[in-house]
Amino acid sequence: MGVIKKIVHLLAIISYILIIVYAIVCIPMIFGKHPVVVLSGSMEPTYKVGSVIYYKKVSEKELKEGDVITFNVNNNKMVSHRIANIDNGLIETKGDANNVSDVNKIRYENVRGKVGKLSIPYVGYYIKMVNDNLTLVVIAAVIILVSEFLISNAEAFDINKKNGRSAEDAKN
Repeated sequence: MGVIKKIVHLLAIISYILIIVYAIVCIPMIFGKHPVVVLSGSMEPTYKVGSVIYYKKVSEKELKEGDVITFNVNNNKMVSHRIANIDNGLIETKGDANNVSDVNKIRYENVRGKVGKLSIPYVGYYIKMVNDNLTLVVIAAVIILVSEFLISNAEAFDINKKNGRSAEDAKN
């Protein structure tokens, strides 16, 4: 039981740490900043693949050439690229690593928001893995944390039993 207890305890600690990391990534949402995972190298070296970046909704008037924006393209896929030009309500974008501008210009209605300066490298790999396997991750975390709780309480119950006291006596 000692080895199992140590393994479950270690897994519980890891689970707590991973839950805290996920929560920290989500905290800026309280302030209207939405996280996005960088999935391609089109914005390198500004944003590396696997980074988490944040966008915030802004008015059309606040957008200017040189700003990085996150916008919707086909089937609500999101892309974050730099504004190369704005002309008659059409926004031309280009990835920093790309030689040419994006083929399709976008309208403000497709803009999710302006990307801020905050970028968290590598954490995006973890966030994407959790989001892609959310059900499995939640089930695993619940099993680990419930097992930790049960093992801890089983030991407390054994101590009371060894002392010849019931759980009710132990409370008094």
